Amino acid sequence: MLAWSGSDRASRLPRDWPRRRARILRRDPVCGVCQRAPSTEVDHITPGDDHSDANLQGICTPCHASKSGREGGRAAAARRASAYRPTEPHPGLIER
Repeated sequence: MLAWSGSDRASRLPRDWPRRRARILRRDPVCGVCQRAPSTEVDHITPGDDHSDANLQGICTPCHASKSGREGGRAAAARRASAYRPTEPHPGLIER
């Protein structure tokens, strides 16, 4: 299964994404995370749909994969936790 299969991420990018991407890669020729490798991808610093230049950074492929994996893991853990969290307090803990 492909990493992006089932994702709507590409459809949420602005129409001018190719231009923005090129501009950020020119601005940040070196990875914003490891500061060693050339930037080959553009990353949202804060996850979400803020596509402003201030929230975008050039990043190398290994750092981007690592960062995205950590963010995805945290999101999945939050979804799992909320799925099992009781919606009301346990009857033995209700004060009367």
